[in-house]
Amino acid sequence: MDKKRLLLTIVTPEKTILTDHPVDFVTIPAEGGEMGVLPGHAPQVAQLREGIMHYRDGHHKEVFAVLNGFAEIYRDRVLVLAEAAELAKEVSEERARQAYQQAKQTLAMRGADMDLDEATASLRRAAVRMKVAEFRRKHKM
Repeated sequence: MDKKRLLLTIVTPEKTILTDHPVDFVTIPAEGGEMGVLPGHAPQVAQLREGIMHYRDGHHKEVFAVLNGFAEIYRDRVLVLAEAAELAKEVSEERARQAYQQAKQTLAMRGADMDLDEATASLRRAAVRMKVAEFRRKHKM
């Protein structure tokens, strides 16, 4: 493998999104903040939070909404194990906006039988999807 490339794999419980895809650079939404990974990075495990992940492959850039999980980083490999990951071009901005409004309404009602953690997680997922859709629109992806 060319020493100036990383092999990126992205896996969710539902599917494998990428397998050993050669990339130049990856950013991941790590728990401590956005983390950039270049070839030769020190081995590390990072906890992921909801956020935007992207990679660059030459002049091509892909953007994902990533929801929690872990990233295992090796010198020439990045393995992302996420609860969910969705390509920006697959995110409907209108559906994300509707899900966000629904989650806000659910949280506002705060019924006794409501699962507060699940309602809050739904709101965060919808917010990330909206950010990804907005990013895609602004960058004409």
